[in-house]
Amino acid sequence: ILSICLIFFVLFLVMSVSLFLMSMNFMIMDYSLILEYELVSLNSSSLIMTILLDWMSLLFMSFVLFISSMVINYSDEYMSGDLNIKRFILLVIMFVLSMMFLIISPNLISILLGWDGLGLVSYCLVIYYQNVKSFNAGMLTALSNRIGDVALLMAIAWMMNYGSWNYVFYLEMMKNDFSMSFITYLVLL
Repeated sequence: ILSICLIFFVLFLVMSVSLFLMSMNFMIMDYSLILEYELVSLNSSSLIMTILLDWMSLLFMSFVLFISSMVINYSDEYMSGDLNIKRFILLVIMFVLSMMFLIISPNLISILLGWDGLGLVSYCLVIYYQNVKSFNAGMLTALSNRIGDVALLMAIAWMMNYGSWNYVFYLEMMKNDFSMSFITYLVLL
């Protein structure tokens, strides 16, 4: 009988190798793909979902899938006696999906959704064993995630000046802006 761990280990490993090869192809061919589709259109407002696939996003997704496949492979033996291993594997899969959503999103709103998905699933993974020590660690995880939320919300408010939350369209402009260069140097210090 195939275990759920073995199935997802092989699936994630095959997907990881495939995405790695695709990323190398995208890098050699200097190819990138931007997919946009309209989710909702109401009067003059529309909600557009954008997906950015370039060599770097494919490479990052490959690494995420490879590391997750190793985690699932290790958990097969480590958690073999656990009654809720299916719940754990489901949480790992949700973590991977949130991470991949975060990686392919060039839109700050969808990045915020992916970030909050990661935060929620991370909290659930940290408190998996349901004891006092893991609850305290889970609270620290949740509070740390809120710091990222504040930073993303500030970036969303700042991008309102440009009229769009798709930061990819403004990257070249920001490279030439003195204030952005100054802020970058201050952050690096």
